[in-house]
Amino acid sequence: MIWPHDVLSWLTIGSILIGVLTGLVKVVIINPLSVKIDELNGNFTTLNTALVKSQSDFKKLEDRVDGHDLKLTEHSEQIKTLFHKEV
Repeated sequence: MIWPHDVLSWLTIGSILIGVLTGLVKVVIINPLSVKIDELNGNFTTLNTALVKSQSDFKKLEDRVDGHDLKLTEHSEQIKTLFHKEV
């Protein structure tokens, strides 16, 4: 009855090897990948913050340009009115 003993030995060795390989995969692949994913999420947060600030600044500039457009239109109308009065 040496056969069941051999099977149990091989199962024990296989279980140990699977455990060691699982630990190595976790340490070598999963942990560094998790760190990089967290770092990437931080970078996306920073980019989103910068984008919101840029959009806000752009909106302010756009409002200012719209104000200038209104003034230019007003001045253009005033100039036309002045020239029509002279003629």
